[in-house]
Amino acid sequence: MEKASVLDDSPDWSTDCDWSQLQSDMLLRIFGTLEIPDLFSSGAVCRSWHLIYLEARRFRLCSPKQSPCLVYSSGDRDADTVTLHNMSTDKLYHVTLSEPAFRTRHVMGSSYGWLITADERSNLILVNPATRAQIAMPPPETMNNVRLRYTEEGVLDGYDVLFMDLFSSDFDTEMEPYHLTLEEAHFFFYERVVLSCDPSQGNCMVLRIQLPNSQLSYTRVGDTKWTWIGGKGNCWEYQDILYNNNDGLFYGVRGEGQVDSINLNGTSAEVKVILKSIISYQAHSRYIVQAPWGDFFQIWRHDKSNKENGITECVADKFFVYKVDFVGQKIIETNNLQDHAMFIGFNNSFLLPVKDFPALVPNSIYHTDDLLDYIYCHRFSLRQVVIFNMEDGSFIELSPPSSNSRLNWPPPVWIQPSLA
Repeated sequence: MEKASVLDDSPDWSTDCDWSQLQSDMLLRIFGTLEIPDLFSSGAVCRSWHLIYLEARRFRLCSPKQSPCLVYSSGDRDADTVTLHNMSTDKLYHVTLSEPAFRTRHVMGSSYGWLITADERSNLILVNPATRAQIAMPPPETMNNVRLRYTEEGVLDGYDVLFMDLFSSDFDTEMEPYHLTLEEAHFFFYERVVLSCDPSQGNCMVLRIQLPNSQLSYTRVGDTKWTWIGGKGNCWEYQDILYNNNDGLFYGVRGEGQVDSINLNGTSAEVKVILKSIISYQAHSRYIVQAPWGDFFQIWRHDKSNKENGITECVADKFFVYKVDFVGQKIIETNNLQDHAMFIGFNNSFLLPVKDFPALVPNSIYHTDDLLDYIYCHRFSLRQVVIFNMEDGSFIELSPPSSNSRLNWPPPVWIQPSLA
């Protein structure tokens, strides 16, 4: 076949075309198709492009189809920098955050494009890695059973947590409290944290699972304290939570497969059982996910221990996916996600259609390690990041690009960037 050739008198577009003179409406339309990090880069090209970039940000005209990214700290960057690894393009983006340094934070979630982090004092900070915006939440001591503990020199040394009665909502001052160091408090106060909406938009509720007994407490962006959900009887042992935009309720899955709805729209929390317990014992790790088409799924993760060179590491061995039938009060095992990819870990779990993100593997689970007990005991050990193929049960390790060094602290987490 004859090769196509370029005529000698064809224009050299790279030198003869002044790209800064593109019509603003055309440029705005182009910007509206870009991934958020690429939009930022385009806004730095020249003054005219920057003005269009600011307009695109003001009206939030970026593409709603933002590729999922793995967020982590990179060993070849400084402690302030967060790295976003785009799963569609395999590109790396590096963003410098304001203090506290990203590498000193504990990351225990992501929701609506915001990372949910805690500083060294265990204060909760919401941060948007795309815009660098940060929102501080009420500190732990605003819980009515939490006390600050100081050394004789007046230096903050940790927290004392009083025992709370799940039925009466009272705390026992005679019983020995839990004595937490500042580092232990990261894991005690924040097992899971989920948002009801973009926190920059107002009226955002924040619900967390906390120790002891994986109980619940909540606050709102702008509030000054946390409120414990007690006095509700059997209201503990939650493993994962989500927010349902359709009915304005949180849903929590517990260790026995039970699902509760949590209504925070009134003057006090209202908790109802909407799926009875599936098994009679606590086992494995559970996640709850809502599909774009409305179905709910439970994911049960089974783990195993690998011993190599005298080091024992706990890793995921198998995932089981169940569709939830609230009417029939049962769950049905499935290996079909309608050509979607599922993302679970510390993040608010989500599903994405592969037709919009062709680089993703359909009917697969993208998983980041979130086994809290193991992470607490082995802070800098392996953090598993894998793709689990639901159809054949195989695993694919997701490694960073060769030029990059992914650190194990803070724990890597999935996110869909947002300009809000």
